[in-house]
Amino acid sequence: MFSPTYRLTNYLSDCLERTLSLSSALKRLSSQSPVRIKITRDALGRDAHSSTWIEGNTLSLAQVSALVDGKDVTAEIKQKTEVKNCIAVLRWIMAHKDTSCSPARILSLHSLMTKGLLPDGRSGRWRMVQNYVVNAKNQVIFTPPLPKDVLRRMGELQDWLLKSKQEHPIIRSAIFHHEFVAIHPFVDGNGRMARALSQWILLQGGYDPAHSLGLDEYFASDRAKYYQMINETHEMDHDYTYWIEYFAMGLQTSMEKLAERLRSIKTDGREWTPKQRELLALLTSRGVLGSGDICRAMSINRARVNQLITPLIEAGVVAKEGHTRSARYRIV
Repeated sequence: MFSPTYRLTNYLSDCLERTLSLSSALKRLSSQSPVRIKITRDALGRDAHSSTWIEGNTLSLAQVSALVDGKDVTAEIKQKTEVKNCIAVLRWIMAHKDTSCSPARILSLHSLMTKGLLPDGRSGRWRMVQNYVVNAKNQVIFTPPLPKDVLRRMGELQDWLLKSKQEHPIIRSAIFHHEFVAIHPFVDGNGRMARALSQWILLQGGYDPAHSLGLDEYFASDRAKYYQMINETHEMDHDYTYWIEYFAMGLQTSMEKLAERLRSIKTDGREWTPKQRELLALLTSRGVLGSGDICRAMSINRARVNQLITPLIEAGVVAKEGHTRSARYRIV
């Protein structure tokens, strides 16, 4: 039975209260559609860049942002695939945040995260071999449970997740993140999956993805500290207090940075129609789309697409690539 322990310290209480206050402030600052679209796209790129960089991917933030927009970059195929897969998983989670985080769904998302990176027999499958966590010197620093215990441990984690819905979402997310890494249920992709799934729990708890996706950037800002905090919890008989404090401070810090960026963003004060907001949401979730794609998704004709999208292009919110019927559109 998985039964994590932690103490609600004054420091942790302050962090939880601060993130709640920041969440309200960020909602006000990002209430205009153009601003929200921009910061969501930015957050998606930053998160995918940070999460893959922690695991050794060397693509720059600019390259990752280009991939978010559906563009190609000059880089090793494997590294581009890692980033594209991570973006796809995050986009799925953002679009299905109310879907149950079940073992079957986790397997499906792992298959998406490792598509083209692992053999079919290992992608989207619990590991059947022993694995190890090593440091930069290739020294073993942690040995996950035996393969025969993975299914049981994941089941216990799922049971705890279902029974802990009254816990603060930051606490639930932090504990899930750590235990998932401890189980290391896959042969590869465990870190990326742990970070993506912990984001899912935050979204289910009411946190806006545009506000919470900066958390992985906090982890990446001091990768050694991130691994140190994970290891220290193992060494302290699984008292999660300090790990949760670190996790909560990370979210608070990322939200504070976002608030600073938002205060510097100037908009023209335009209000978009419901159909234009629907179009902006579609481009945010799907990346780059042609007129035909938009017609099918929104059940409208090309003339209506042009009518809706022209003001968005003029306002600098949407970019047009190509000409006439072959034109494609993306969020700026």
